[in-house]
Amino acid sequence: MGAALSSFVGAVGSAKDLMRLMVKMCDVFNKPPDRDSMGDCRKVGCNRDRLIKEAQQHMGVDAVNHYNFIFCGITKGGKSTLINAIRGVKPNEAGAAAVGINEVTQDVHCYDYPGLARVKLYDAPGAGTQSHPAATYFTDKKLYAFDCIFLIYDGSFLESCKQILDEAHAWGKPVAFLRTKADRLLDDVMYNNGIDDEQIAKQHLNVQIQDAFQRKVVAPYGPHHLFVISARQLRLARFDEVAFFEYIRHAAARREST
Repeated sequence: MGAALSSFVGAVGSAKDLMRLMVKMCDVFNKPPDRDSMGDCRKVGCNRDRLIKEAQQHMGVDAVNHYNFIFCGITKGGKSTLINAIRGVKPNEAGAAAVGINEVTQDVHCYDYPGLARVKLYDAPGAGTQSHPAATYFTDKKLYAFDCIFLIYDGSFLESCKQILDEAHAWGKPVAFLRTKADRLLDDVMYNNGIDDEQIAKQHLNVQIQDAFQRKVVAPYGPHHLFVISARQLRLARFDEVAFFEYIRHAAARREST
C-alpha cells in the first residue's frame, strides 16, 4: 500500500510547521505566474486559448496573472467552510462564503486570499444534484480553466466524483482529494471504538480512510494526493493541513516550470 500512496498522505506537521510554510507561500504567490495555465490540456488542443477566454468572460477567471484553485465535489462536503478557513474569515463576517445546513452554493464564486493577491479560490456548487448534474458538471463549471481541482471526497466516491476525475484526466488537469471534517471523523472513531488516546485513534482513522481510498481511487485511477483536514481546526495542523498547503505551493511551482 505504501508505495502507491502519495508522499503527502499522512504527513506529520505542526502549527509551527504551518506558519513556516505560509511564509514560503508568500514568496511564491506574490509574483505572477510564468504561464497562462497549468497542466497539459491534450483534449483541448488548439482550442485551449479560446476556452480559457470563454471561462474568463463567464466567470472572471484571470489565467494570466492569478493562480486559480477550485473546490468542488459532493454537496454539503464542507467546501465553503474550508475556503473560509483558508482565508481566515468566519462564516458571519463580510465577504465570507455562505454556509448552511442545506445546499447553499448555486454558482461558482471567487474569493481572494488575504495577503496573497494573486491567489484566487473558487467555490463550486455541489455536484450530482438536480441543479448540477454529474454528467455535465465538469464542462458546465468549466473546471478545465483552473490550475488545480480540489475534489471533496467522503469515502463513498459517488458517480459525480468519478465523472469529475475522468474528465480531469482527459483534459490533463491536476486533481487532489480532500477528506474534510477530520475532527468529527476522529471523534467518531474514538467514540465508536472506545479509544481515549487521540494518536491511536488517528492511526485507526488513517487506516480506514486509506483502505477505502486505495480501493476506490488508487486501484482504478492510479496514485493521487489525498489530504485529511479539518476546516474548523485548520491552523492547529492536527491532520494533513501542512501537507495540504505544501501541495498548493508545489502546484504553483509546477505551473511556473511548465
